Amino acid sequence: MSKKYGMEYRLLHAVTTGRPWYGEWGYQFGGGSFALTSEAYHNSVEDLSNIPLSLFFSHARLPRTPLQDTIFLYWSLSDRQLSTVRDLFCFVIQLLRDANGEKSAGNAAGRIQSEACQGVLCRWTKADVERAEDALIKVLRAIHGSQWVTWRSLRGATCRAVESPELLDYCLKTLVGRITDDGAVVAVRCNPDTSCIEYRLVCLFGV
Repeated sequence: MSKKYGMEYRLLHAVTTGRPWYGEWGYQFGGGSFALTSEAYHNSVEDLSNIPLSLFFSHARLPRTPLQDTIFLYWSLSDRQLSTVRDLFCFVIQLLRDANGEKSAGNAAGRIQSEACQGVLCRWTKADVERAEDALIKVLRAIHGSQWVTWRSLRGATCRAVESPELLDYCLKTLVGRITDDGAVVAVRCNPDTSCIEYRLVCLFGV
């Protein structure tokens, strides 16, 4: 009978964990409304969980929808392949848990970053930022295949095209998730072997 956080949240919980909300405390699904059986419930959860994300791009046309942009963003943030609805929401939930765990420590850093961003936007126009981002993406386009480019290399290759080092550094920090006109998205990672920040363009599902 629980209405905790609404139906949408309870469905999301089932998709990410494979069990009802009360499964957190050891309870199992008994019987549902309209004679819904446990087997039917679990089959429905699995059907929802295993919906391929590629389905949302089967008839993709530019401009992309907000939903497609959101999926692209999380694809670029993840260091593993997100193929299904369950993969996507498990990753989102993990990001939320990580953010809540670091909330206190991150408040001061967030304020500093916000102030820095406001300072950048006061000193440069939106067109300046877009030109700098386009210059960075142009360099990434010139890289063959799926090769990663280090922060230092990307910055060095773009510094002549962008006069302000401060603007270039700002754009490098905010470039993740940027979607290009031809359907690629900027992915960013921290290389586990070198601890260097690296960038590349990713085109998913050929769209």
